Order: sequence, then C-alpha cells, then structure tokens
Amino acid sequence: MDIAALATVATQANVSQQANILMMKKVMDTATDQSQGLLQLMGAGPALSPAHLGNNVDISI
Repeated sequence: MDIAALATVATQANVSQQANILMMKKVMDTATDQSQGLLQLMGAGPALSPAHLGNNVDISI
C-alpha cells in the first residue's frame, strides 16, 4: 500500500470517527432534553389518577 492510499484511508477513518462522535453527542443531548421534560411532567400539577390507587398491594399465595 502506498503512502497516498494510506493517508486517504486514515483521513476517511478520522472523518467517520468525528461523524460518529457528533451523532452520539446529538443523541445524548436529545436524551437529556427528553428526561428533563419527563421530570417536569412528573412534578407538575396534580396526579392523573386518584390518590388512593397504588397505595396497597394485595398478594395471595
């Protein structure tokens, strides 16, 4: 393999790695935004179900 081909392969690998890193950062930003939105929904306003639901668990053996 000559030097030019090796340089081309190395450059393509570098560009591919940079693209993967940018995509992962975007995915992480999206996940952060979604989790913050979910936390805001969980803490906002009254519960959607009646207060007595979910307080007791009946177990039969």
